[in-house]
Amino acid sequence: MTDIAAIPILRSPDLAATARFYEDQLGFAAEPAGPDYLILRRDGIELHFCPPDFSDGRPTESCCYIRGAGIDALHDEWQAKGVPGFRPFQRRPWDMYEFYLSDPQGCLLKFGRSATAGAPPRHLAEEETAP
Repeated sequence: MTDIAAIPILRSPDLAATARFYEDQLGFAAEPAGPDYLILRRDGIELHFCPPDFSDGRPTESCCYIRGAGIDALHDEWQAKGVPGFRPFQRRPWDMYEFYLSDPQGCLLKFGRSATAGAPPRHLAEEETAP
């Protein structure tokens, strides 16, 4: 059963604006999925979006955790680009290096990797060796 994957479905009150942000700022590719559904992919990451379920337009608070050794490249790319809502790597008390990104529609993406496997992220390694 190695073909099992979990795919988050996040809420967005404006799917077109969400698609533009993820394509233009983060390098994701959108797939046609119908008028009220959006699928975005980049490398091994797949995110789904649909409208909020409140009739008055309030978004349903959403958060997604993306874990893996390859997140350093995403961190460096988005930091260099100055992506709005980006917060750089920090070492968390639970022994994970994590960085966060809040999209314009209110979804929080959390990216993490083990602090015990591999070297620290580049800017944290520089801080740890600074006098």
